[in-house]
Order: sequence, then C-alpha cells, then structure tokens
Amino acid sequence: MIVFGFSLFGIAAMFAIKYREVRAGRVLVPNLREAGDEHALAFKGFLASVRAEVATWPGRTILALRSFIRSLALVIAASARQIERQAHRWADLVSHKHHFERRETSNDFLKRVGDFKSDTSAPPDIDS
Repeated sequence: MIVFGFSLFGIAAMFAIKYREVRAGRVLVPNLREAGDEHALAFKGFLASVRAEVATWPGRTILALRSFIRSLALVIAASARQIERQAHRWADLVSHKHHFERRETSNDFLKRVGDFKSDTSAPPDIDS
C-alpha cells in the first residue's frame, strides 16, 4: 500500500508539472528532462533485449526438462534392475519359511480330498 501510494503521488505530480508547463509555455529544468529522456530510452532498450532473451527461455526450459526426465527415467530403471536382481534375497529375508520343503499335510479333510483325486471310483465320505 505504501509503494502504491508513492506511485500514485508521483504520477499525479508528473501530470501537475506537465499541466503547469503547458500553461506557462516553457519547460521546467530542461537539462534534467533531457537526462531523464536519455535514461528512459536506455531502459527501453534494456527491456527490449530482456524480452528477446526471455523469448528463448521456453525452448531452453523444455530441453532442460527433457534431459532431467530422461536422467530420472534412467536412474529409476537402474534401481528397478537392481531390485529385480536382489528380489530372491528379499523374498527369503521376508519369508518365515526360509527354505520351503513340501511335507504331507496333517489335515484329515485335505488328505481325503487328495485320496479322492487319486482314486476316482468312489466319492469321499465327508460327513463321517
């Protein structure tokens, strides 16, 4: 708000000075006016060069972003490859049966179902 107030005051003062110069028919402090005009033209040239430079930023930004995404994809792929190589070790580490060995089941129902698959002549007696 303070900067806005100063800016508004400055603009109003410039219009007041211009109005007074037009009514009086002469320029107040002409040397200062010429120096200000030279600085304004130099600043305008600077802004034009900045505008030309900023116009190249989207292309450079896209190129840099493309390079970053490619590098990130390569890092992720290398990490995935390393994880794939170590997956069997991790599975053994996490598993509660580190070295699985097949044994005969102790469940009676599963034994009867297994016997039924090998002997298809008679159905199993499930109710007994």
